[in-house]
Amino acid sequence: MTNPEYQPFPDRQDAPRLSGSSDGPLRLLMLVARESRLLIGIPLLVAILAFAISWLFPNQYRSTVVILPPERTFQSMETPLSEVSLLTGGGMALPLMATPSDILSAVISSRTVRDSLNSHLNLEQHWGISRNEAIRRLRDNTGTDVDPSGMITAWAIDTDRRFADSLANRIVLEADHVNRAIVNTKARRTRQFIEKRLAETKADLEEAAGRLEKFQNEHRTVALETQIQSLIQNAAQLQAQITADEIELSVLEQTMSPGHSRVKYLKSRIAESRRRLEAMRTASPEDSSSMFSAGLQNMPRLVQELAEITRDVKISESLYDLLTGQYENARIQEQRDTPSFSVLDYASGGGSKVSPRRTLIALTTFVVMFAMTLAVLLGREYLRQLHRSDPARYEALHSAWLLLKQRKHTT
Repeated sequence: MTNPEYQPFPDRQDAPRLSGSSDGPLRLLMLVARESRLLIGIPLLVAILAFAISWLFPNQYRSTVVILPPERTFQSMETPLSEVSLLTGGGMALPLMATPSDILSAVISSRTVRDSLNSHLNLEQHWGISRNEAIRRLRDNTGTDVDPSGMITAWAIDTDRRFADSLANRIVLEADHVNRAIVNTKARRTRQFIEKRLAETKADLEEAAGRLEKFQNEHRTVALETQIQSLIQNAAQLQAQITADEIELSVLEQTMSPGHSRVKYLKSRIAESRRRLEAMRTASPEDSSSMFSAGLQNMPRLVQELAEITRDVKISESLYDLLTGQYENARIQEQRDTPSFSVLDYASGGGSKVSPRRTLIALTTFVVMFAMTLAVLLGREYLRQLHRSDPARYEALHSAWLLLKQRKHTT
């Protein structure tokens, strides 16, 4: 039995009573008209409150710097992927086919750049927090975006307009310093390695030239055929290529793992080139690819000796010329002090406000509260109609609600 006196939502005397299933939209309109004060007043009040509370939070301003896409030599000559991984602490994964823009973006976002920013701008004092907290805030308040054309946008956010500009511009400056330090370090390693090989090659050239001069003084009438000279020159060029690959491999092995594709490729090419060079030195007369295939082994012993000495001289000369050029390039790169990338637009004008978006907050709050208030009113209207049309079901729902409340209190 239902209790006819129990009415959690008493009927209003002025409320029209509609029946039937076809008047659903009309019932909703009548409900909105009847409860318009609640339906508009509550969301409006809460939206005004949210708008007022948003003024307790300081404005955040975002400043940006636009960087031109780096040259295609950026990755191979200036910032190897392994060095970027070291800079970022191994926590940033780059795609296998990372573009120069992706690599520069990783350098800008690296922990090394953030540490440098914290030191130069005294962020701990500016924000009034500890060093570790300043580094974490830098990670959240700075970043980069790379568009499909390769343009890089470095951005910084702060409550101070001017400081946001300074922070964004300083990010680019520190990234350039870090990148140039990587370049100079790599160039120094290359220069030191080439310098050692150059000294060894110079000694070999002087020794071979001395033997050739001594041989020519003793045997003035001996001369080599044109074809033999051509083969000797080929051997010299092959040896120069081997040395160039060894130099590149030695530099890469200092920063890259043995499994890196470029390292594996260079090792394979060096092994193949050495095999070919050894075949040219020791092949039998039947081998048409050797320098002796032109009938050198069928010539007198003096001609063979002259060919071997001339080969050593040509190889040493080719190596010396190659290493001299690479040594000068490495020295220039080591002393290079020009920017490693170009900036299209520096941050200026105080940046643009990004938060809090007070108008959006107020509108969103109003819409959400309107929907919630409407849902409550619809639920109340449903219970009212159910109490009138189906008291038994209403009583069952009411009993279930009381049981839930009792369980909640007992737990």
